[in-house]
Amino acid sequence: MPAQKKPAERRQRGGRTPDVGTVSALPVRTAAGLAPSADLTWPDDVQAEWVEFWSSPLANPSVLKPTDVPALRRLFDLRARLVDAQRRFNEAPVAEGSMGQPVMSPWAQEIHRLESAISKLEDKFGLTPMARLRLGVTFEEGVSLASRNQALLQQLGQR
Repeated sequence: MPAQKKPAERRQRGGRTPDVGTVSALPVRTAAGLAPSADLTWPDDVQAEWVEFWSSPLANPSVLKPTDVPALRRLFDLRARLVDAQRRFNEAPVAEGSMGQPVMSPWAQEIHRLESAISKLEDKFGLTPMARLRLGVTFEEGVSLASRNQALLQQLGQR
């Protein structure tokens, strides 16, 4: 007996799905043009990193979309938790095991887990040089295309 076909609404469409065309993203809009405020529960250095990120070219609306902000907050939450885990590990790097033996503090495993999660999010946001290259985002800070063109024209004019 041959297998019965699925009803049409349950079949996969394959390549017949219509294209929706170009989808344009909305620019990041914040109150008074300011960056979203840092969480006050974060350590001072994590808050400073948050402010530094929002003043970098990566926070440009052509790169960062409003839908990215929750994941970005999650990244900085993880960074704050990492700072806390490192502090706790440094206070007591060795703990007592179930039989009284010395064992490594469970904070070491938490540090490793947090660093792994942070690394993945940093790659997704292009926060490392290699990640920026993979994403196709390049910046020459402090040098605009207009000023480079002006310098090139001056060099050509001097010949």
